[in-house]
Order: sequence, then structure tokens, then C-alpha cells
Amino acid sequence: MEALLVIGGFWLLFWVVPKIFEFLKPPTQSPTPTPSPLSGQPQPSPRPTYRPQPSKGKSKVIFNPPSPGSTQAQPSDLKDLHDAFTGAPLNPALGLHQCMNCQVYYHSGSVVVLREENAGRCVACGSTLLVARSAQEAGEGRDHDPDVVTLANFRSHFNRVVTFESVVRELKVSRSGKDYALMFEQASWKKGLKLVFFRRSIANVGGVNFIKSLRGRHVRVRGLLINHPIFGPEIIISERSMILSIR
Repeated sequence: MEALLVIGGFWLLFWVVPKIFEFLKPPTQSPTPTPSPLSGQPQPSPRPTYRPQPSKGKSKVIFNPPSPGSTQAQPSDLKDLHDAFTGAPLNPALGLHQCMNCQVYYHSGSVVVLREENAGRCVACGSTLLVARSAQEAGEGRDHDPDVVTLANFRSHFNRVVTFESVVRELKVSRSGKDYALMFEQASWKKGLKLVFFRRSIANVGGVNFIKSLRGRHVRVRGLLINHPIFGPEIIISERSMILSIR
């Protein structure tokens, strides 16, 4: 009998004790299942980030160069006006300057010559108030009709643009070989009246061969007549349009 009680107590302890420890053990939390992208539940948006793309080469945008023959539209006020120095029709694309005293116009290239050879004075009135004008600013002006002079009276018209015609007697070349003079008188470079072609303007006039072809010809020109303190009386030619006729 006692043996049976011992055996029964042993089995009771074997079964009850593990249960007691299992009961006292803290419960474990099961991991929260990750929602499936297909479950239909809203997903948090990822944090936006800036990711610059590598350059794939130069821009494919092509900017066409301006047409060589393109010019600005001619304002109606300038339609029939001319450069007071060269006599060429006014072209805003060449830059405009206007004398604030007598209202004649010049191209920018003409003003450069006037500053170098005529102390920046207007050929029509002698004023130095030559102001740059844009095509939008350009207003009414007037043309300059130069005096017609001859070998007999040219000395009374210095520092003015004149119209002059005569026969070219001789061609002279400067010591540098880059400037040319067409002489109207049989005289030295310093004493005789002449047409002067500076090196910077030769291409605009027509080139060296054209200048040489004028020897012995009767020419009619329009230009600034000055009495240079070193080189004497001369008419400066900077544009082909200043040579009005050849025969």
C-alpha cells in the first residue's frame, strides 16, 4: 500500500511541476505580420529624394546665326535720309548718330572717321553734339546737300563734306605701302589736293586694284575736305558709295 502511494506521488509531481513552470513563464508576443502589398491596405509613401541625372551631352537646341543680308526695318522718318558724311542711305543696322544742332544723321563708321580726322565735328554745321540713336529713338532729321567745289575754290571749303570732280593725275603710295592717294594736281603729296584711302577702308572701297584703276579717270566724289597739318589738302574716302561717278 505504501509503495502505491509513493509511486502515485511521484507521477503527480512529474505532471504538475512542468505545468506550474509553464503557467509562470511570461507570455511571448508573436511578431506583427507585415501587410502584403496585395492586401489592399494603404502603404506609407517612401521619402522623396533628389537624384540628378547624368548629362547626356550638349543641348540639341540649335540657334541659327543671323542672316548676312539681314537689316533692321527702316523707320518711316529715315526712309529718304542719307549719311551726311558718305551720302549712303541710312541703315539702322550700321548704327546711327544724329547731330543735335542741325539734325543730320551719320552711320557709326562715319562718326569714327569724324572723330579721328575732324575733331568729332559735324560736317554740316561744325557742332560736336553727335548723339547715338537706336532705331526706336530715331526721329525726323534732314539731309545734307554738300557744296560743289572745284580746284579753283576748294580752299575755302575745308572741314566740310563737299562734292568734287576732276581727273586723277597720279597715284601715290605711302611709305608703309598700305595707304593710297589719288592726286588731282601735279604736286607733292603734301601740297596737292588728293583722295586719301586709309588702309582700314580699302576693302570697303573696292580693294587696291579698284583704286589703281582710277588713275587717269574723271571721277566725281563726295567726302570730307580737310587741310591736314602734315599731309595737306585731302578728301577722305571710306566707302565705295562716296565715289559718285567714274568716266
